Amino acid sequence: MPAKMEDVARLAGVSTATVSRVLNNPELVSEATRQRVNEAIRQLDYRLNLAARSLRTSQTRTIAVVLPTIADPVINRMVEAIEDVAITAGYTLLLCSTRGDASREQAYIEFLTQQAYADGVLYISPRATPEQVMALARDEMPLVLCNYMVDVESVPCLLVDHVSSMYQTTAHLLSLGHRRIALLNLSAPHYYPARMRYEGYVRAHEDAGVLLDPSLCYEIDQPTYDTPHWHAVIDELLARPDRPTAIVAFNDEVALEVYAVCRQRGLRVPDDVAVTGCDDILSARHVVPPLTTVRIPAREQGERAMRALLKRLARPRGRIPHVTLLPVELVVRGSTAPLGEGVPER
Repeated sequence: MPAKMEDVARLAGVSTATVSRVLNNPELVSEATRQRVNEAIRQLDYRLNLAARSLRTSQTRTIAVVLPTIADPVINRMVEAIEDVAITAGYTLLLCSTRGDASREQAYIEFLTQQAYADGVLYISPRATPEQVMALARDEMPLVLCNYMVDVESVPCLLVDHVSSMYQTTAHLLSLGHRRIALLNLSAPHYYPARMRYEGYVRAHEDAGVLLDPSLCYEIDQPTYDTPHWHAVIDELLARPDRPTAIVAFNDEVALEVYAVCRQRGLRVPDDVAVTGCDDILSARHVVPPLTTVRIPAREQGERAMRALLKRLARPRGRIPHVTLLPVELVVRGSTAPLGEGVPER
């Protein structure tokens, strides 16, 4: 006969209410008590009937995480941090990867609004319209957004300061004497980080008093972050008779694709073209030359986003900051050099 909650309580020497708290709200129970209850659960091979619990409590103890891809290293770090916080609080994750596809993203929004599969939604870098995204909160579903903004005070928005990330890399290159600096960015009308990066790129030129060449701004709408989509674009850029002396890429993977195209064309980094990225993925440190990039607080963003969602679940009307802007850090390595040290002016 399967073990019951009363059996677990008896073996652990606690009440059934305490067992229930360990299963449903473990953060409310001391570590020692949790260990005793969990050990009793293990010994008795107790299995919680999730379907019955959901019907009884109207809770699934599941958080839906909608994200553009599971292949991106930064998003991986975010999801790991989200999962760590969620598991500690007794929640599991339902991952919904949109692959950057607008129709797939809309399908997930409809799925989550029509089915009670999750207690809350954590949405990373949406490309849908604000109206589509806000459909998730229509029935007071707790919602937290990462790298997106809506004008709704009750929805926490946690943003990496990508205005600063692109400003810092562009300003760094301008300080080295570069004046023809190309931008490789994503293009999507509602993809907030792309808009922030472009703003930082423009602002850096304005503050330096340097006229920006719009023909050096390359933006494509790709379904995912896969670098093969960028190969032809970068090749076209470097084939120009007036090619740039420096390139700022929206992430490290695209910056490393610049390295690959440079090798094919017999160009050297940074001697012929200076290159910067963003994210500070592991390979950025070990490529030759090491990549100048921007360090992103991915784990911190994931942890803070999940904690904000837990607060919203615990207190639907509680006060949570509407916008949180997380700072970034420029990491200067060997892929950038002053103009004139091997980089011809054009």
